[in-house]
Amino acid sequence: MTSKIDTDTKGIPLKGPYPDHPPVIVLYTAMNTMFTCITGSIANHAIVKNNEAADAKIAVLARYDLGYLYAALIVLKVGQFLMGANAGNARKYAKVHTPDQHVYQVKGAEGSKLGYVLMDNDGKNGRFNRAQRALQNYQETYPQTLAYILASGFVYPKEVFVLAAMYATFRVVSAIGYTSSTDGRMAGFIGSNFVASIMEVLVGIIAFKTILG
Repeated sequence: MTSKIDTDTKGIPLKGPYPDHPPVIVLYTAMNTMFTCITGSIANHAIVKNNEAADAKIAVLARYDLGYLYAALIVLKVGQFLMGANAGNARKYAKVHTPDQHVYQVKGAEGSKLGYVLMDNDGKNGRFNRAQRALQNYQETYPQTLAYILASGFVYPKEVFVLAAMYATFRVVSAIGYTSSTDGRMAGFIGSNFVASIMEVLVGIIAFKTILG
C-alpha cells in the first residue's frame, strides 16, 4: 500500500523526493560511479578475463574500426545521464514524486481556484496507474537495453543471454512491486539497473579494447 504524502492546498507535496543535500548531479554521479565500479569488476572477472573467443571477435571489430560504434553508445549514455540529472533536479524543486511525470493545471476563469492535476495514487486507480508506469519504465529503457544486448552480445553471446534473462526477470519483479506501492518497485528496479550496468560496462570495455587495444 502506498503511504500518504502531505501536500499543500493545490496537491503539491510539501517535501520533495530528494534530500536537500547533496545536489542532484552529485548524488547521481556518486550512485553511477559506485554502480560502475562494482559492475565493472564483476564484468571483468566473470566475463572478460581470459576469454580467448571474445578477444578474437574484438580483433575483428578493431580491424574494421567498429569500436567507435561501441564508444558512440557510451556517448549517448552520458547525454542521457546529464538529461536525467537535469530532470531530477527539476523534480526536486517542483517536489513532484513518482509515479507522476507531469503536473497539469486547469486553465480558464475558474482554473486558478483548483488544485493541480496529478495521478490518482489510491485504490484500484492507483494500482492501474503504477502498473502502467512500470510498463512505460520498461519501454523507455528498451531501445537502449536492446542496443547493449546486440553490441555486447556479439562478443559475449552466452553471457549476455543470461544477463538479458536476469534483466527481464528483475523488471517483472519491479512491475509487480510497483503495482502494489511506489516503494515496492525498488528491489526489482535496482536489480535490473545493476544487470543493465554490467552490459553497459561490457560495451565500454569492448570500445576501449577495440580502439586503444
